[in-house]
Amino acid sequence: MTNDEVEGDREALDLLIRGFQVSRMLRLVADLGLADKIPRDGSRTVSELAADCAVLATPLLRVLRALAAFGVFRLDMDGSVWHSPRSLWLRTDAPNSLHYGARFWSAPGSWKAWGMLDVALTGGVPHEAAWSTGRFQYLREHADEARGFDAFMANFPDRRHEAIAASFDFSTAKRIVDVGAGNGEALHHILARFPAARGVVFDREDVVAAIAPQALADGRIDFEGGSFFERVPEGGDIYLIVRVLHNWPDTECVQILRNCRAAMASDARLLVVEQIIEPDPARGRPAGYLVDMQMMAMFGTARERTIPEFDELFERSGFTRQRVIATGSPVSVIEALPR
Repeated sequence: MTNDEVEGDREALDLLIRGFQVSRMLRLVADLGLADKIPRDGSRTVSELAADCAVLATPLLRVLRALAAFGVFRLDMDGSVWHSPRSLWLRTDAPNSLHYGARFWSAPGSWKAWGMLDVALTGGVPHEAAWSTGRFQYLREHADEARGFDAFMANFPDRRHEAIAASFDFSTAKRIVDVGAGNGEALHHILARFPAARGVVFDREDVVAAIAPQALADGRIDFEGGSFFERVPEGGDIYLIVRVLHNWPDTECVQILRNCRAAMASDARLLVVEQIIEPDPARGRPAGYLVDMQMMAMFGTARERTIPEFDELFERSGFTRQRVIATGSPVSVIEALPR
């Protein structure tokens, strides 16, 4: 390797080491809603933005200058701030906006848990070590973060919701039960494509209570609160579980799946939507491994899984995998039938 290549690797690693600093600055500007305050094709001065955000201009300038060095916003020498291609993704009106991710990934609950990541290596749960409580109980006690989590799931930048609706034929579905559905974003995309179907959003009572009435989709979606560890609604011909199982260790996953199996008729189908982890990191996508690490930080042994690991869960819970459907997103749709 040449000296320039060696130095380039050193600098790249140095920036990775300090990546938490960039994450925290991105959360700061997202919390301020700053990207929405800059016109798509125009500029604002730092002083104007500071006044709009009720903060001091000098520290805001320093934050924007640092972010601009990473290609997030453009900053002219006269103090004018413009959007860059990257900062446009921080606008809340951007499709699959990254505004919600900038606020979620380094929100207090995650931020403090990642600071305790080392306890996972000796069998502990970082989130519990940081907060003395489990992740979902923490969200129940911190409503602002919980709603931020719901918004992030609805705007997750992998375009999973559109991809699910586009990749599977729901035309024969009459009643789709979305288990652990959050605010029902996946169902909204599915019902928009398949007008004959109806849906049920099933999630915790506090999650369901926070869903806006307009999310009923003109009466085509019902909301039902409860715990999927105890039961799931009966009467669906498709049971949909989107990015839920990766939140739980194997034993809890089997319990969720068994409850789905108990609610299902023999001709119903189960669709598990997850990002399948690639065992070889040389072939995988970095973002997938970061999600796997997030699961470790939040839940300890919860994780992303390989296809053989999903097959084991199905075997233990009364299902047989039929096929794996790739989508236009990092997630795949795993179809399974009751045994």
